[in-house]
Amino acid sequence: MVRCNSVYYKKGNLMKTAIIIGKCVFAVIWLALFAVLAGFAGDIGSQTYALVALLLAVMVIMHLLLLGTFVAIMKPQMLWKKGDSWQILAFGIFAWLAIFKRTNDHQSSSN
Repeated sequence: MVRCNSVYYKKGNLMKTAIIIGKCVFAVIWLALFAVLAGFAGDIGSQTYALVALLLAVMVIMHLLLLGTFVAIMKPQMLWKKGDSWQILAFGIFAWLAIFKRTNDHQSSSN
């Protein structure tokens, strides 16, 4: 048990909450970047458009690197589901943490 703001939480619940919040933050970031690129944010300058496109490209590249690293090193040891690759690509480290949590929960329930 972990004490947090005078309330006791199980570590699993705290981790699950952190994963959900992280995924929501990433969803907002993705939506904001695509909304700006699609022109929903109004008229933006060409430099702003280029900066947003660059940020989007960097984010995609970093998540692809994370996915490649995870698949190459950890996939054989983890409980892998069909959509996990897309989850890692979209949510990055938070999807990775969710897979770790799922694997640990499965191993602890098996013992």
